[in-house]
Amino acid sequence: MNRFIKRTLHIAVLGVILSASSLYAKSTVGGIIFTNVYYSHLDSDKLANNITKLNVIVPTNSRLRMRWDNEDRVGMYIETGFGSGTQLTIRHAYGKWDINEQWQILAGHTSTPFAPLNPQVSMVHNSGDGFGNPNPSRQSQVRFTYKFLNRQGAVALAILDPNTGVSYDNNVTGDVILKESRTARFDLGAVYKTFNMQIFPSAFYTQTQYEDVFAKNLDIWGVCLGLRTALGRFTFASEVATGQNWGNTKMSDVNNVNGDSRTAAIRVGDKLINNNVTKGWVDIGYRFAGDTLKGEFHVVAGYDKAKSADNTVKQEYVNKMYGVSVPIDMPWIGRGFRLRPELFRYVELDKINADTDRTETIVGVQVQVTF
Repeated sequence: MNRFIKRTLHIAVLGVILSASSLYAKSTVGGIIFTNVYYSHLDSDKLANNITKLNVIVPTNSRLRMRWDNEDRVGMYIETGFGSGTQLTIRHAYGKWDINEQWQILAGHTSTPFAPLNPQVSMVHNSGDGFGNPNPSRQSQVRFTYKFLNRQGAVALAILDPNTGVSYDNNVTGDVILKESRTARFDLGAVYKTFNMQIFPSAFYTQTQYEDVFAKNLDIWGVCLGLRTALGRFTFASEVATGQNWGNTKMSDVNNVNGDSRTAAIRVGDKLINNNVTKGWVDIGYRFAGDTLKGEFHVVAGYDKAKSADNTVKQEYVNKMYGVSVPIDMPWIGRGFRLRPELFRYVELDKINADTDRTETIVGVQVQVTF
């Protein structure tokens, strides 16, 4: 009997503690599991390397997430990613303090203020990365955000680690040339709401040097303008960006057939030639609803170019994508269950050496379960 009384008291005390703590803090746990079922056809014109496959994959952007906030407006968010044949990865891990209604400090690993929008591309080349989306990916940072009192927008400045991106080998010794950073990387972004439209201007800049081997410091920068709006059932979103030497920092990028970054500065002897980068995408959507389901039909196109800034150096790559994505929810009969049919075509062109051109076509359905 005494043991029973002790256990009852322990449970009661624990219940009081949890109830008291819930008055001052709150937490949520959730996650998403994606499963991609699709055919892919890879076509390399000059190499006669045509491959068709059926793929059933749990992509690495499947995730488990937890959020916690307390009464002092201090919060934490953690999101881990997992997928077929991969270990757990960190997608987001940051803490934040909402100092007041206007100011916030954030520190940790998450998306940056540069180019915050994404097109509706989900199964292959998620979010159109490398095919028009200037996505800088998630990075470690300290960020300061100022929110307008009229709720019409915000401005954010993030200080990022500059020690990322492409390395080069020493032509004499073969050793990797050490990368030196003189400044942090700065990402600046804003959102402004006017009428039925949101405008997203942003920019980033950093400068680096490679162990005094090359003739001068390398400037790495980008500017971007995004737009999102809706009119009745129709939606529109787009981003256009330009800059130089994105492969010398952490950005959305693809490699050529030799495994080299398409957007990094081009090495010529003891010089680095600037690599001009242009990216952009357009997403036009139509929202629909029925008795048991609702969804959106998106038509997406993207364009991605990297070209030498010096006409004496012949290098130019162009990537393109176009297709449709149709996320369909069933909120009245299966809340948290989504089907997303997709059909996309991805084209990679080497304007100097056509032997490396290739095209990939994918068609299939993504199954998504959210909790």
